[in-house]
Amino acid sequence: MPPEVKIYGLLYFDPENDRHVNISSRQKTIDIYLLCAANCSRLLRDLGVSFTLITNNRTLLTERLLSLSISSLQVLEYRFTLSVPAGVPFYSAHFKLELCNAFASGDFGKYVALIDIDTLPLRSLPVSEHLSAYEISDQIFPRYGRDVVVRDLEILAGKGLPDGRWYGGEFVMGSADQFRVLAEFINECWPRYVANIGAVHHLGDEMVLSAALNLYSEKHRVADYGASGHVARWWSSRTFNKQATFKDVRNAALLHLPADKPFLATLVRNGANKFPILDAYEKHVRSKLLLRSLIPAYGLLGRLAKRFMPRLS
Repeated sequence: MPPEVKIYGLLYFDPENDRHVNISSRQKTIDIYLLCAANCSRLLRDLGVSFTLITNNRTLLTERLLSLSISSLQVLEYRFTLSVPAGVPFYSAHFKLELCNAFASGDFGKYVALIDIDTLPLRSLPVSEHLSAYEISDQIFPRYGRDVVVRDLEILAGKGLPDGRWYGGEFVMGSADQFRVLAEFINECWPRYVANIGAVHHLGDEMVLSAALNLYSEKHRVADYGASGHVARWWSSRTFNKQATFKDVRNAALLHLPADKPFLATLVRNGANKFPILDAYEKHVRSKLLLRSLIPAYGLLGRLAKRFMPRLS
């Protein structure tokens, strides 16, 4: 990533309307997320790239950062207006969709990226002339079935999508002009999403973003940074698809580890470079896998679909 690329993350915090996944109820959620963001910022700074955390409550985050003795994380408050239905799963993540509109203004930079804060930026991402995203159809179709996923994408798109695809919400990058076009499609899909919120198979920003990117790709190219190996998502928990081994994804420039936020939160306390981090993560995962190997791959009485154990190599 050249220095002119501006990287942003989102931490929208509303304790009344959020259920956080992959974090124990015994842990202070906001601190875990802030430590993840601080680690993300540190790694990007080592790559010569700026990172800013966008929030709806800068005062709250600043107070928590002070208590955590973190002073190097840039925090920017944004006045969000998107009317997200209360109680919906992944409530906070929906506001990424509004940020796509904000990026379209150019006020955040001519070329920007939005990434999840539970990621490891390990090397520079190349910049494409096209809007860049991360297609994960092969991770989603096995769980719900392609027909179901594409059917729901078509509901939001308002038209047929013969080549319907699903995109991850952890990464999208492009110019302000490209975000302007994408935002138009997001705004077109949003009312249909809200109207069908009880009917579609998935709720969250990925549902709307995927529908919008499908519409965008009909006239414009989307660079898939997953296919090129630049971005990867890896679960240390069982998945419905047989995912790649950790050895296969550890060289990604941006590695998303959604099941390991507490582990990522510990990294900001040390100055390790990417290689000790990855080695430490493998050690962490081995302990998890040992425990998970004792748990059956099927749900109670076999009523749930089989899940696959993650593999390190």
